[in-house]
Formats: sequence, structure tokens, C-alpha cells
Amino acid sequence: MAKKEKIELTPEERLAKEERKKAKRKVFGETFLKACALFLAVVFVYSVTYVAFGKGRTVYQGVQINAGTVAVGTGGGSVIGGTAGGSTAGGSTDAGAAQTPEQADQAAEAVKAINAATAAAVKAGYTWTRESKLNKVDVGGLERLLNPIIRGIDEDATIESVVAGFVGAGGDQPKTATIKKGEDAAAVIDYHGNSYKLKATTLEAGDLKNLKVDGDTYTFTLDDATTPKRDGSTALNRLTDDIVIQSEVAEEIKKFTSAITVTDLQGVYSNINVKVVITDGKLVELTYSYHAEVTELGLNVKLGTIHGKGDMDTKATYSNFVY
Repeated sequence: MAKKEKIELTPEERLAKEERKKAKRKVFGETFLKACALFLAVVFVYSVTYVAFGKGRTVYQGVQINAGTVAVGTGGGSVIGGTAGGSTAGGSTDAGAAQTPEQADQAAEAVKAINAATAAAVKAGYTWTRESKLNKVDVGGLERLLNPIIRGIDEDATIESVVAGFVGAGGDQPKTATIKKGEDAAAVIDYHGNSYKLKATTLEAGDLKNLKVDGDTYTFTLDDATTPKRDGSTALNRLTDDIVIQSEVAEEIKKFTSAITVTDLQGVYSNINVKVVITDGKLVELTYSYHAEVTELGLNVKLGTIHGKGDMDTKATYSNFVY
């Protein structure tokens, strides 16, 4: 078989060919960079907010497939139960204030009633409602790459509006579920149901700050909780399991990729306000709200560690009990 004769290119043709190669490399590099930036930012956003708002594929598909379906807005700053960083309706936490003997007795009676009522109520039927609003999300320099990509899908959208839609800002209804008596509450609530279901509280008298008792209604605040665990070591966790845990974030990210690991997750829960209504020993309503700020999220990738921050406000209510 005759060897194919090599065609010699003119200097002009060689230059044109090299320019085409450079152009292709540039397009590939830019596309790859943007795709990676988008992916990492989505993972970060998901990590900050996943525990409150549903499966990560929601925001991932919203950006990748059709961002036009996501609510458009600024992400706001709308705060449930008060202004972020300030005192709320239940009063500001004063961890340093000592209780008088009368206040200590009142708190002891209150926690006894609350713990007994919630222990009985977990076996009852009830309605669960939860609303969260994202105030801000900071992905640093990635935002400069993200917004042009997102606007290519929806010219009016930004990373803030995509995240706002993801977390339910912009008019979306709160998440809710009705658990019938005898049903598995975690299964009915579904996504992160074990975090959201009513738990038998293990509050201590010293946990109840600014306690007010008005007939059947108890209102109080809890001390701020820094990176709480689900081991009952903080007043917040003695009330609820509705907190973000690093191991869970890491597990969620694995659903996207094994190339990213969570190196750090720290946060502060503040403005924790609680309302409990108990009639004839039975829980009628339990409502809590808090401001959660992720102060450090570290994601380790081959190129290094990415750092991010974000904050949100949450309110949850258990009501309409059927015993």
C-alpha cells in the first residue's frame, strides 16, 4: 500500500492552523473553567442551605437545565421572627443573667411540663410547618463567573436569585407535612425528616432565658449555639435536631462527586426564640425560630481549599395535634 504523501503547508496555512488550535484550546479552557466554577458554587450553596430546603438536585437542575423556573429576586434579608443579628419578639438572650429563686422554680416547673408534653406528643398526629429565608450567600470570586453563565439562561437571574428560589424566598410557600397518629414522622416529612420531626425535648431549667408564662403559653429564648452537635450538649439541641452537621454535608456532597471533601464547617445559631402552648398537660403548639450563620465552610479540591459563608433565618411550628 502506497504511503500517503504528506501535504506541505504554506507559512500562511501553518499560521492559520496554529491560530485555530489556540482558539479551540481557549474555548475549551474557558468552558471547562466556567463549568467547574458553576459546579463548585452549586455545591457550596447546597452545603450552606441543604438542611432546610430539600434535595440538592433542585438548585443544580434549576441552574443547569432551566433557571427560568427559579423565583427571581435578590435573596432579600427578610427575617423570620426579627432582624438578623438583633433581638426578636421573644427577647434577646442574656446568658449572663442569674435567675432569682422564684425564676429558677418557675423554669424548673416549665421544663418539666414541656419535656413531658413533647414526649407524649411525638406519638400523636400533628402538622409540621417550616419556613426559611436566605439573607446572603458569599461564594467570593466565583460570583464573577457564575452570574454571566446564569444570565445566559435567564437574563434577569443572578446567583442570589437562584439561591433565593432554592430556599423558598420570593413568595414560595413554607414546607409543610401532616403526620397522622401512629405514622413515622421522619418518613412522612421525607427529606431530612429525622432532623425535622418533633423530638422529645430534654430541656434543663437553666436553658430557659427570659422566660414568660402567660396561662398555657410559655415563651423563652435559648443561648446561642456555636457549631452544635446532636449530642444534647447545647440548649438548642436539647430542643430540636434541626441543625447542620458537617458529616451530613459531606455525605450530601458525595452524591455529586468524590473529588470534593468537607474540611471544615462552623456556624453560629442565635436569636433562638421558642413558644410552647400546653393545655391540660398536652402539647398544643411548639414554635421555634433562629438565625443561622455559616461562618466557615471549607471545601477541599485538587486546586486547593475553597471557603464560603452564608446565613439564613428559620421558623418551624408543630400544631394541630391529634392524640
